[in-house]
Amino acid sequence: MKRKRNPLLRGLIWTALTTMLLMWGVISLTNGDPLWFVQRFDAQATEITVYWDGSRHTLSPGDAGYDQVMAAFATAIAKPSGYEGGVAFSPESHSAYRDRFRLLEVRFAQPVQVHTRHPYLEASTYLVPLSETHASWRRAFSFPGIVPYSLGPLNMSPENFGALVTAVESAVTLAKAD
Repeated sequence: MKRKRNPLLRGLIWTALTTMLLMWGVISLTNGDPLWFVQRFDAQATEITVYWDGSRHTLSPGDAGYDQVMAAFATAIAKPSGYEGGVAFSPESHSAYRDRFRLLEVRFAQPVQVHTRHPYLEASTYLVPLSETHASWRRAFSFPGIVPYSLGPLNMSPENFGALVTAVESAVTLAKAD
């Protein structure tokens, strides 16, 4: 005896699958990243530069503090809490953060993609202001090599941004002790 399948259930399943496929397709086309749903960041920076109240500290793989800063950055950037499409990081802001404030620059050998549903450009440099106005919003800017330095930063969650700032403070403390 053959079992009859419920046509309503079949219709709901097909509708759900079609909706999910359409959502994936639209978001993939919008931001150019078919893996936008992956909340993981595995790339390793070739250099991390910390600008801290007028001083500069460079961390390379193997240096004290590098692993902690890289891990905190990867966690924070992989799970953003928001996106601001209309905010830019100007050359003037970049200079001010490098000369007087606190800024984290994370550099990669090749452009890397942060997977997100937002139109966040892949880049070989990411800028994270650690003080002043941009830090209040916990912004992370991708720098694809065009000016203004970045459009549309990701906003990090308060917990992850706090962990990143703590890791950077520890690395700066270690660098000053050397």
